[in-house]
Amino acid sequence: MFRFILIAAAALLTLPMSLQAAAEQDVIKRAFAAKFPQVEIASIDKSGVGGIYQVETSAGELLYVSGDSKFVFTGDLLNIGGGATVNVSENWRSNKRVSALNDLKDADLVVYPAANEEKGEVLVFTDTSCGYCRKFHAEITAMNNLGITVKYVAWPRYGLQSPAGQTMVNIWCSDDRGAAMTQAKSNQPVAAPGGKTCEQNTLQDQINLGHSIGVRGTPAVFATDGRQLGGYMKADQLADQLGIQQAIAQQPAAQ
Repeated sequence: MFRFILIAAAALLTLPMSLQAAAEQDVIKRAFAAKFPQVEIASIDKSGVGGIYQVETSAGELLYVSGDSKFVFTGDLLNIGGGATVNVSENWRSNKRVSALNDLKDADLVVYPAANEEKGEVLVFTDTSCGYCRKFHAEITAMNNLGITVKYVAWPRYGLQSPAGQTMVNIWCSDDRGAAMTQAKSNQPVAAPGGKTCEQNTLQDQINLGHSIGVRGTPAVFATDGRQLGGYMKADQLADQLGIQQAIAQQPAAQ
């Protein structure tokens, strides 16, 4: 009986807090509808900071809003209260990205598999007209030789109707996507396969996915655990980011 009373008392104490949170979230929704009608709210959650809520927009952007909706903060939320500084915002984004990135199927990507044993894997949102994407592509063979599988996701920065977007449709429609991608990244035209109609929904889905997980430019490199590793980097830099130990050739001792 005493245990039941304690549980009931705890529930009564929690109820007003839940009602307050619901009321504050409703205030935030109404404030955004009035002040930022162009912004669509996807979710509102507690941020871990008293009186501050984390708001995710439909575009994948994170905002932090006071419970009375009078203050809106942009940028990442950092927790410096422990031994190490923790990027709360990036951790949240990484956790969200994992399931989204894992839903991608190799059949819908351009895949360059690791040579011999695979030691790491990255997903790279890419654009054939992007200079740094071309520089990244020049490192593909070295990355594969280090045991890194590289999987390209389509993300033409100016949409599918742009010249680069149409080139990427031709690449995805090609019988050998890898060769077609290399051709495009070498600034050579990639023609549409004759007599073959290619649907574009898969590429548009990938563009939408990029927006939802925070892709803002290309190349955007992600690890399979959801971490965004950065943009252009050399093969050895990517190996370091993935924690891959590189074998160092021993130089013969000088005679």
